[in-house]
Amino acid sequence: MSNLQINNNTFLKEIIEVQLKKADNKEKAISGMMMTMFDLLLEAERGEFLNIEKSVGDFNNKGNGFYSRFIKSLSGKMELNIPRDRLGKFKPLFLEILKHDQRNLEELAFNLYTKGLSTRDINDVLKDSYGIETSPQYISNITKTFSELKQKWDKRILDNKYYCILIDAIHINIRRTSVDNEAIYVVLGVKEDATRDVLGIYSIPQESSSGWKDVLEDIKTRGVKDVLLFIADGLIGLENSINKVFPKADFQKCIVHLKRNILNKVRSSDKAEISSGLKEVFDLTNQNETKENAVNKLNNFINKWSKKYPSIKNMFKDNIYEYYFTYLNFPFQIWRMIYTTNWIERLNKEIRKVVKNKNSFPDENSALMLIWSKVIDFEEKTYKYPITSFIGIKDKLNDMF
Repeated sequence: MSNLQINNNTFLKEIIEVQLKKADNKEKAISGMMMTMFDLLLEAERGEFLNIEKSVGDFNNKGNGFYSRFIKSLSGKMELNIPRDRLGKFKPLFLEILKHDQRNLEELAFNLYTKGLSTRDINDVLKDSYGIETSPQYISNITKTFSELKQKWDKRILDNKYYCILIDAIHINIRRTSVDNEAIYVVLGVKEDATRDVLGIYSIPQESSSGWKDVLEDIKTRGVKDVLLFIADGLIGLENSINKVFPKADFQKCIVHLKRNILNKVRSSDKAEISSGLKEVFDLTNQNETKENAVNKLNNFINKWSKKYPSIKNMFKDNIYEYYFTYLNFPFQIWRMIYTTNWIERLNKEIRKVVKNKNSFPDENSALMLIWSKVIDFEEKTYKYPITSFIGIKDKLNDMF
């Protein structure tokens, strides 16, 4: 076979005639022709490789038979005869191209699926755009593979300790019997190696402290034992849910959310002065700041502005200030990173980019699959690098455990 030329029209005609005679249908005939052509291409590639070996003075390396390998095709599995060399140096580039094209096709089919397309819709897209006709089973197998990967990700064992965990929910439209806006809970942690890790994403229709309690119990079941700090917005009752599941953990309410809520309740003419006052209360530049002094400044701020805006005083009922100043218990180097939920809000912003063009998702599974695919991509690109500020104080943080 090595003496045959792939571009020989007579030979190609013979291949077609042989396969048509052997096969009992057109699909099998095409599959047989593809296998024969791939075998020829692989053997031709090995011949070229051995010629290059000889050109650099290595005359000991020669052909050494074949081994079988199955690859996926649109019509099912295809068995190829992969040529070997005596020294085991030959790595078929053609085989890698086939694998790469297959991965691209599978990722495209998966992405179309997560956007809510049916297997029939996906087949139509592939046929119209690429001239490729698939079967419903082919698409089903791809989505099943990705679903299994997500299930493993959902249940994976987590680290024992986290310096901090940020929690937040985004809201998207999901269809059940009707379309409604539902919450997707997102959990992000900073590990002991100072890298970030998305611990989980959860579909619970309404955001509530009890819903977060269920989420926290899940991450605890999956291995999380010690957390120094939880960071979240001001959801009512959230601190109690955290305390029940992780009683040793501190809790920081997001100051950015607090400032935003205050500024939304005042006139435009007062916003600059109020912003300046809040900046003085939450002074992130004074590393000698104490919680007692900060609370006194907040009391003065409330007394000053509550006369004009009683709603500001109502935001601090029962004098519960402590959760806004938890960051002062930690090393100065990371104050700017732990007094706000900015990290997880940035992640949620990326998630919103991929869901914004969807009026609604056909079910919660398709929503979670799309969000999960975005989370994995974001982790690989952004979260693989350690946070410098945390690295410098790891000893101090470890002592806090």
